[in-house]
Amino acid sequence: MKRFALLVTLLALAIVPADVAAQEDEGSLVQAVAWEISPADAGKWVGAIEKIVSAAKQANLSRNYGWVFYQEDIFRYRLIYPVENLAYFDDPMQWIRQFQGTPGQATLDEAFQTLNAISSTTLSDQVIQKVRTWSREVPPGSAELPHAHVDEIWLKGGTEDQYDALMKEMIAFVNEIGYAYPIDGYRPRLGGTGQHFVVTFFDNRENFYGAKNLDRLVEQKGATERWQGMLARFSQLATRATHYDADFLPNMTYMPPPPASDEGGN
Repeated sequence: MKRFALLVTLLALAIVPADVAAQEDEGSLVQAVAWEISPADAGKWVGAIEKIVSAAKQANLSRNYGWVFYQEDIFRYRLIYPVENLAYFDDPMQWIRQFQGTPGQATLDEAFQTLNAISSTTLSDQVIQKVRTWSREVPPGSAELPHAHVDEIWLKGGTEDQYDALMKEMIAFVNEIGYAYPIDGYRPRLGGTGQHFVVTFFDNRENFYGAKNLDRLVEQKGATERWQGMLARFSQLATRATHYDADFLPNMTYMPPPPASDEGGN
């Protein structure tokens, strides 16, 4: 990675067919970029991203250009950058322009100088779309959920419809038994290697793997056979699957709160 600006411009080089763009569900797209940083440079890399956060604050950057960072391993990080729709990539330099003529521009340039000298590997760069029927919310007032459990699934060819139906069934099931945590399901749109994502947000590992564990809840509800049947069907659809935990990084995240009018005001 040579410049943080590439986080929001790399996919502008992709050809986006008009019919694909027309099918997008606006407001549900994110660009997800994962890097592995050289151990010797990890501290400098984190410091440079923190400086970009400072630059965004100095520039009073709009929430529309905000981002979130997670750490997936000691030296592996993932950027989550929401975009309103694929038309965003028609003007990929708009993120950079938000800093021009502001106090944040000089700070951003300093961060770029550091990033230019850092050794890193881009592991993946893709746009994914949240599917509402593959997702679930939890009641308002829940505690903050600073961790995520991520399942990546690569489907066999021609199984998308079966996967869609099974995900809807699984979400209905966890709703029925009263699972504690929200889930976001994503399908691939641009880039990447075709994997689907299921992201479960949770409070802490003690609860997620212990008291509030899904398998434990399923057993308590007497629904083990039913759940195992769904998992067996799932295994027939995938050519590969992997999973891991990720931790939210507030120091590397810039996502100001939405305006009051967007939070249920008059």
